[in-house]
Amino acid sequence: MNLILKNRKLIEKNSYVRKADPKVNYWFDFTFEKLKRYIGELGDGFYLIIAGNENEEGDFYAIPFIFIKDIFIDQYLSNDKIGKVRWVGSITGHSLVLRTCNIIKDVSIFYGNPSFLNSQASSFSESFNLSDNEFNDYSIENRKIEINSRQKQSLFRKKVMNNFASRCCISAITESNMLRASHIIPWSHRIDCRLDPSNGVCLSVTYDHLFDQGFIGFSDSLKVVVTPEYKRFSLPL
Repeated sequence: MNLILKNRKLIEKNSYVRKADPKVNYWFDFTFEKLKRYIGELGDGFYLIIAGNENEEGDFYAIPFIFIKDIFIDQYLSNDKIGKVRWVGSITGHSLVLRTCNIIKDVSIFYGNPSFLNSQASSFSESFNLSDNEFNDYSIENRKIEINSRQKQSLFRKKVMNNFASRCCISAITESNMLRASHIIPWSHRIDCRLDPSNGVCLSVTYDHLFDQGFIGFSDSLKVVVTPEYKRFSLPL
C-alpha cells in the first residue's frame, strides 16, 4: 500500500497531505486556510505531499514547502465559484504547475522521497533515516530524465555493475556508456529495496528499454521471457 496513505494520520501531523490520481496528471488542490495553519505552526519546515496510486508504496511526491512557497501565494489562488480559497495544480512529467501560474517547478527529485520521514515520528526516522550521501543517491536514481549522465555517479549502479562484471547479462557488451543498472522491482513499487543491488540487473540500453516497458522479463531460473504480444509487433521489410 502507498506509504503515505497507509500512515496518513501520523504524517499529517507535520505535513500537508493530499490524494491525487496519477491517471489525470496528479491533479491536486491545497486550501488556503489549512496551508496557513501549517505555516503558523511549523513555519517553512513542513512538506506538501501528493500521494498517487494507493497500491504503489513509493508513488508520491514529498515536496519541502520552502521549495515551492514562492508560488503558493495569494496571487495564484484559483478563482473558483466560491471564491479564492485554494491552489489547484497538476504534475506532468515531474513538472508541477498551478492552474493560475506559468512558473514550472521540477519536482522529480522529490518523487518517492523518503527523506521527509526524518522530520516525522521516531518510528519512521529510525527505519528510513538517510545520510546526505544516501539521499543524493536516491536523487540520482530517481531522476530518469538525467539517467544517462547522473546514474554513472550512483552507488546503486556501481554495485550492480560489479555484480555483473560490467557486462550486459543478455548481450554481453561491456561498453560502459551503453549499460544501465535496471531495477527489477520498479522504483515506485517498494522503497526498502530501491538501492539494494540484488534488486538490480545490468542491461544494455536496448534491453533496458524493453525490460522497462514489459516486453521482456526473467523467469525464476533466470531465462529471458518475451511477452506474448511480440506476435503483434511489426516485422522488418
